[in-house]
Amino acid sequence: MLSDRELNRALSHYIGPVEGGSTYKDISHSFLNHSSYAPTYKSFKDELYEYILSSVEPKYGKGQFNKKLYQHLQNTLPQFDTQKPNEFLIMRTSSQLFNFLVVDSAHKPDHYVFIDLITNMGVTRTVGLLLKVALMSGKVKPYLEKRFSILFNHYESFTKDGVPWLVKTLESLHVAFSVHFGKADVSCLKQVQVR
Repeated sequence: MLSDRELNRALSHYIGPVEGGSTYKDISHSFLNHSSYAPTYKSFKDELYEYILSSVEPKYGKGQFNKKLYQHLQNTLPQFDTQKPNEFLIMRTSSQLFNFLVVDSAHKPDHYVFIDLITNMGVTRTVGLLLKVALMSGKVKPYLEKRFSILFNHYESFTKDGVPWLVKTLESLHVAFSVHFGKADVSCLKQVQVR
């Protein structure tokens, strides 16, 4: 349901360079390589904070978002702060991040942070931020999908015109997942330009 222009923009964004000439896949690999040397889980969370912030528009982040994100990460599994980070901690942290960034639960479907991100950064960049977290481990993708299924169920009685932001987000997420987790060869699309 994206227009041709929106689809081209999404493809260009999710396939092409986004930060300093690097793609999302490049950035996530670099982060994972660098963070594998983190001596403690607390230092990993500090690095993760910087990793996420690089996708947040500075003006927006300086409002409330950076502070809330930092506080959320510091309050995530603090009992493990002195341990070496491992796959379990990365997965749990990613899951908790999706709860914070998208929606917590079906029982408490508050998604103010998510709406605020979309309003201030746009759908494509917000999905890109979520993609960066999902790329940390292929095993966390289902956690993100679950967050969106909660939103979908919450708004299922609405028409698509009633929640255009959700429709565009789901479509953009589908594009991002197809590019990064699908089996399609998208190498020929690296030349896609927004018209």
